[in-house]
Amino acid sequence: MAIKLSCSDYTWPGLQHATVMSVIADLGFDGVDIGVFNTQTHVTVPAIIENPSARAEDVLRISGRAGLRVSDVFLTAADTLESLSPTSRSKADWDQLQKIFEALIEFAVAVGSSGITMLPGVIENGVSPEEARDLSAERLSVLIELAADSGLATSVEPHVGSIIEDPKSTLELLEMCPGLTVTLDPSHFGFLGWPVSSLIPLIARTRHVQVRPAALGVMQTRLVDNQLDLELLICELVKQDYQGWIASEFVWMEKWGCDRVDNTSETKFLGQFLRNLLSKSKKEN
Repeated sequence: MAIKLSCSDYTWPGLQHATVMSVIADLGFDGVDIGVFNTQTHVTVPAIIENPSARAEDVLRISGRAGLRVSDVFLTAADTLESLSPTSRSKADWDQLQKIFEALIEFAVAVGSSGITMLPGVIENGVSPEEARDLSAERLSVLIELAADSGLATSVEPHVGSIIEDPKSTLELLEMCPGLTVTLDPSHFGFLGWPVSSLIPLIARTRHVQVRPAALGVMQTRLVDNQLDLELLICELVKQDYQGWIASEFVWMEKWGCDRVDNTSETKFLGQFLRNLLSKSKKEN
């Protein structure tokens, strides 16, 4: 499969889900990333637990009407990074996370996603980075096997505040979990000063890619203010024969000042920019 472009449905939380699908299609994207962020997204964790197949039917109906394929399913199980996380030391949290993940597998299979993206966990108070990473690897290995039994891949998104904020720690977690893949979002690395060149070793284990313009200390900005070397990223993805989706992932939230961008216009500009880079890279490679 040639690289295709998708867009996150959580870019426009204030619109009806069917309207979001229409906007994504109108902007020229082929796929849609479905966010399942507890109760904050169009598809919610409670709805998935209650009836995953019915919720999948709803998504397929409105995405199909817009001519979109589901490119990824992205789980954030709770409103805080500590709760319902692979690194939570609460047995109740771990039991509930498995229940949610099992329901999400049914949903993801039904909507045709290649896999599930989730967060790797955080370092809780009183826990060393090594202990948190070990627990995450242990828990993720269980979830990876559950998903694999249904033909799905499991990937984690390295992010600011997590146990894998840099390329080195990400590679270490991947080594501990042979079946684990990455949802690569360079904005989180760029926010902390890691250049795109440092992410190249992660591409071989990358299942999904999320992109938004960013800079040092700036999680989301306009394309004209972008400081990420997206041309290098696209070139390396093509060179390494990446076969997945690249998702435009503007978000709308107060955190990190991510409510200061015109998401519709910038999504359009980013999509055009990525198409041009893909066309250029394919010719050069």
